[in-house]
Amino acid sequence: MALLLAPLRWLTSSIIRLAIFAAILAAAYFLLLKPAIDAGEKKVRHGLHSLERKANPKHLAHCLEHADGNVEKMKRCARIF
Repeated sequence: MALLLAPLRWLTSSIIRLAIFAAILAAAYFLLLKPAIDAGEKKVRHGLHSLERKANPKHLAHCLEHADGNVEKMKRCARIF
């Protein structure tokens, strides 16, 4: 009888160890890795959005219209857009 229980105990303890290891990996992913990946994606999206906004010629034309011939405002428009 003892010979039959030994492999069962080994199998059970191996499954438990594997489950604990998988739980640690999942916790590390959700607590450390995923927030870092999400933060990086947000920064990239924000950078692309601001670049797209700045590169739009309509914004430059609109800004120059509101400058009303004021050279300093026109310089600012050129620097921003």
